[in-house]
Amino acid sequence: MLRFSEKQLHEIYRTKVKKPPEYFKKYPELPSCPVKQWGYEWKGHDMPRNFAILDFKEWVKKHNIAHGENLGFTGSNDAELEFINYKRRALLNYPPYDLHQYFPKLKNQFDLFIFNQTIEHLYNPFMAIYNIFQYIKPGGYVYTTVPTINIPHMTPIHYNGYNPMGLALLFLSAGFEVIETGQWGNYDYISKLFKTHKWPDDVGNEKTGRPKTTAVNEERNVAQCWILARKPKN
Repeated sequence: MLRFSEKQLHEIYRTKVKKPPEYFKKYPELPSCPVKQWGYEWKGHDMPRNFAILDFKEWVKKHNIAHGENLGFTGSNDAELEFINYKRRALLNYPPYDLHQYFPKLKNQFDLFIFNQTIEHLYNPFMAIYNIFQYIKPGGYVYTTVPTINIPHMTPIHYNGYNPMGLALLFLSAGFEVIETGQWGNYDYISKLFKTHKWPDDVGNEKTGRPKTTAVNEERNVAQCWILARKPKN
């Protein structure tokens, strides 16, 4: 496990986590939904996941990982799976696969590993991320999304949340390189989340005059974040 100086922490934040102003203005309104299995409709899906999917689509193209040999994943319904094409896919269902447990047969197996909305349900996230590190080939990638702030769910198997900096440090501590981070949230969404104790698929607010399709991304009101990281080649 790595240790970081204060200088290193500031550098990590500046170069890997802090987003430029244009990132938060990218979607003044939601673009058309590209997800086939959702019927090309955003409605009915937690709002932050929409923006994670949009970032993922960009990242797989940018880093040339839309196609590959071996994919490992933990959720068969993840919309991200529509935007990649791997020759072999291994679904690691729980049970029997517990991310806290190391499975030697999986060592250096995957070119890409995807697990979403999972870290908040891991009682020892570092142990699980380090196991995933072992499963990925040198030069391979991992992608995940995690709530920063959320309503209690699947209790008592709900332990934590992560902001973008904490998520980056978790993966760096396990040995990964941080390639991309993303985030989304706004006050209206967070307010509605706790008012209704449901995951909103719209965040309209009559008082602010924002339409229900608003995509405003407020940097300091993070609701969820996501990361693309890579296992070093050497």
